Amino acid sequence: MSDTPAAPDDASKVATSKVVTTVFEQILGAVHDGTLLPGQRISDAELAKQFGISRTPVREALQRLREIGIIEASPSRFTRVADVTPLQTAQAFVVWLALYSALLEEVVPTASAETVAAMEQDHAEFLSHLPALDSQALATANFLFFSRLPQESRNPTLQRAIVSVVHIVRLGSLHLPAYIDVAALNEAQELVLAAVRDHDINKARDAIRMLRRIEVPLN
Repeated sequence: MSDTPAAPDDASKVATSKVVTTVFEQILGAVHDGTLLPGQRISDAELAKQFGISRTPVREALQRLREIGIIEASPSRFTRVADVTPLQTAQAFVVWLALYSALLEEVVPTASAETVAAMEQDHAEFLSHLPALDSQALATANFLFFSRLPQESRNPTLQRAIVSVVHIVRLGSLHLPAYIDVAALNEAQELVLAAVRDHDINKARDAIRMLRRIEVPLN
């Protein structure tokens, strides 16, 4: 392994990548916590000023968000938070279910104790918000819970596919005309947690069956 330091250009690329990732994550967080709402216009110039950076990394971050469906744009007209319809949410949920089912088959037999512990905390957080039906808090805890297992996968294509669709499901679920069945969602979380804790693939399959019972309200 060479001890030769990175060339200046390489170092610059690494720094730029970190800036892009930071902007990407902050915009994504603002969308998910409701600071940025569906249909809201986004200005790369204003974001660049806000972050104290050039417009280039902001545009790169926005392009990444476009690739996962969070941002939509029309050249020379607008860049805005995607307005995900209930139908699009339902369609994305079907895709996510298929991908997550494949993920469980792979990772449940070998899930780490650290991941189990993190999912237990996420599930406890989800439960704490059930009595008040706090949709934002429930969505966040649920998102974190189901986002733990992809990191256990050794299939990068599957990981990327799940990430590309899960954000659409989360964004769309925050703006549905009615609540989804949170009791069924809670039971599905419990089954997934039991599956990864016990390395029991049959419990994982039961969890998928429970998730398939959840209907996304369309009107």
